[in-house]
Amino acid sequence: MMFLIHSAFALGLLALTGGAALYIWALRNQGAGTTLGRIVGFIVLIISAISLICSFYLGLMVWKEIYYLNAAQSQHMQMPNSSSTTAATPSKEHGRKK
Repeated sequence: MMFLIHSAFALGLLALTGGAALYIWALRNQGAGTTLGRIVGFIVLIISAISLICSFYLGLMVWKEIYYLNAAQSQHMQMPNSSSTTAATPSKEHGRKK
């Protein structure tokens, strides 16, 4: 999952760079096509910025879940295993017939 988030973040950065390059090119030049370049560059900048924020947020949430999951598993592994002594003696509830 983290690989996909890293890939999405990298593609978002590429789109942000491309949109900025197109927008700057359209601002510096005069003539036909510059208005379209400004509009498309601005739209790409906005969409890629929103995409980067969402990718960063999702990556943070996934990382946090993985971190807490690993911390919980390590605490579970460190706890003494008392279930092996109680598993040999059946409890009263399990021994009753219904």
